[in-house]
Amino acid sequence: MEKWSRFDHNGDIKFGKLSSDNKTVTVCNGDMFGAYTETNEVLAVNDIKMLSPCKPSKMIALWNNYKALADEKGLSYPDKPLYIFKSPTSFAGPNDHIEHPTNYDGDVFFEGELGIVIGSTAKDLDNTSDAKNAIFGYTCINDVTAFGLLKNDPNFDQWTRCKGFDNFGVFGPCISTGLESKDLKIKTIINDSDVKQDYPVSDMMFTTEEIVMYLSQNMTLYAGDVICVGTSLGLGPMEKGSKVTIEIDSIGSLTNTYG
Repeated sequence: MEKWSRFDHNGDIKFGKLSSDNKTVTVCNGDMFGAYTETNEVLAVNDIKMLSPCKPSKMIALWNNYKALADEKGLSYPDKPLYIFKSPTSFAGPNDHIEHPTNYDGDVFFEGELGIVIGSTAKDLDNTSDAKNAIFGYTCINDVTAFGLLKNDPNFDQWTRCKGFDNFGVFGPCISTGLESKDLKIKTIINDSDVKQDYPVSDMMFTTEEIVMYLSQNMTLYAGDVICVGTSLGLGPMEKGSKVTIEIDSIGSLTNTYG
């Protein structure tokens, strides 16, 4: 397993590999998703600013992909993944501030999720083996949503609007490779102690490989693209000033403040 990060060191944007204890990072040159070399430069994590671990061309967010949440809401299981897009200006990283949108006075929800990071171009895949090979690794996601806007127009559900505000697509702190996604669990913790979500990835309707395969049949996926695989029970509104942490073992903790 390797943990890849992107960071700012004295104004220079770099990438590298985190140590097993997450205390240092070995700086790399080249392309995280292609040819790269490790340098002799090792930096303390406390001396850098962690950024979102890659720069996606797009972020795709699945809806209704967990059985427990679908059962609670009385939703049928879809035949293929259902999804929307989050805007590029929504992308944010560890410790970035999640702002309450201007001209909106409703609740803003956290959604702790697993994120798939694509490692190579994928188009029209017809099997899960090729889809697995297209997956670079996994990251933590907070798929922030202003649900009060969803039904603002009775004729059109405004998913893109309520999920697309600046800093509403939070991911990081790193990309972990070599993981079996079905073995992972997602936790969302408010203010360090209040566990709001604690659910297994194994409850998904579609596996990560199936998700990549199906989406590649609708659009070309590029290295660095991020897929939010959906959330489960426990999602809820954030209070202004609260600290929100998405935690996945073997990946790490993604922490942000809201308000």
